[in-house]
Amino acid sequence: MNNQNYTFPGYAKILHAGMAIFGISAFLTAELAEHGAESTGYYLHAYLGFSLASFIFARAVGGISGSGCMRFSGWSPFSRRQWRLALEDVRSLSRLRVPNRNMHEGLAGLTQAFGLAVFALMAATGSGLFLLKGGPDTDLFEAFEETHEIGEVLIPLYLLLHVGSVVVHSLAGSPIWHRMWKFSASGNENQSKIVPVHHHDES
Repeated sequence: MNNQNYTFPGYAKILHAGMAIFGISAFLTAELAEHGAESTGYYLHAYLGFSLASFIFARAVGGISGSGCMRFSGWSPFSRRQWRLALEDVRSLSRLRVPNRNMHEGLAGLTQAFGLAVFALMAATGSGLFLLKGGPDTDLFEAFEETHEIGEVLIPLYLLLHVGSVVVHSLAGSPIWHRMWKFSASGNENQSKIVPVHHHDES
């Protein structure tokens, strides 16, 4: 089984923190928006949603045009290999063995892709609802509203999977949260890098 010792680069930690803080805050303030477009709660929720959208956009730009571990092409959820590794991870969990994969591989990669997709969906539909708030009777507004409500159900599912994974790894003696949240005291965080694991000669 692969075991790769790595930490995320500083900019990845900032993006992750932004998506986590604004995504969860927007989710928790959703009920405040139900009091109408003239309420303070509505604009608080909208501010948090737009902030989330900005972090999602930055993450998407890095995933599409960036390089290294944060590039989407290296862990696409449409890859057969990704799903094969995910199934192996499920089998390992069924035997009470915690999978130990490289960054974004297997079940962890699919979970992360799912989370990004859900938060992107919420940011996009929430922005649409805000821009169309003057015409709630339109079909487009209703489509955005219904899709946004679906996302409200998916967010707790994602958080359960993501946080549950962190807890399981910590209990198994592999606190993977250190990779994202442990910062270097010496200020050399920008020097963090991925050490690839080669299974065969690709030359």
